[in-house]
Amino acid sequence: MAPERQLKKHQLAISDDIKHQICEWTEANKNKMHVKIAKYFNEKYTNLTIERSTISKILMQKDKWKTVQENENSSRVFKYKPVKFPMLDYAMNVWVKNIIAGGIILTDLLIKEKAKVFAKAFNIQEDQLSFSNGWLNRFKKRNNIQKYRLHRESGSAPLASLSEERMKLHQLLS
Repeated sequence: MAPERQLKKHQLAISDDIKHQICEWTEANKNKMHVKIAKYFNEKYTNLTIERSTISKILMQKDKWKTVQENENSSRVFKYKPVKFPMLDYAMNVWVKNIIAGGIILTDLLIKEKAKVFAKAFNIQEDQLSFSNGWLNRFKKRNNIQKYRLHRESGSAPLASLSEERMKLHQLLS
């Protein structure tokens, strides 16, 4: 007789969002054993099978998972790779927010050029970081930068002198 084979367990990825929830729930329920935590989340997410050892591994890195920001992408992110140069990323994020608030048209080339300027200011060597399209796409995804449709004539209206221009238009029409 041939020995019985064990069925191979299929590994299902646990999203960053769920790992964040596990850490938060565990903190709120401090006296729960890892088996009970696994049981709770297996009942909550019936499509997942979370083992006790998985809970232990997640909780060993709870500081990492608690800092993950919750957004529309966090439920679809399964691997967390920290940014190589967080100061550069932060400076670029602040700069992009200021540019968008100022109404300046933001292009991919402009983002790359400004990143090179910031990299030089932070003494990041060119061989440590390349500003490729992949880097740009990941930066835009991390900071939720999307393509916006520009409106031609309505975007060019002088808002400061709008009331005066209305009066002139009324005079012309009458």
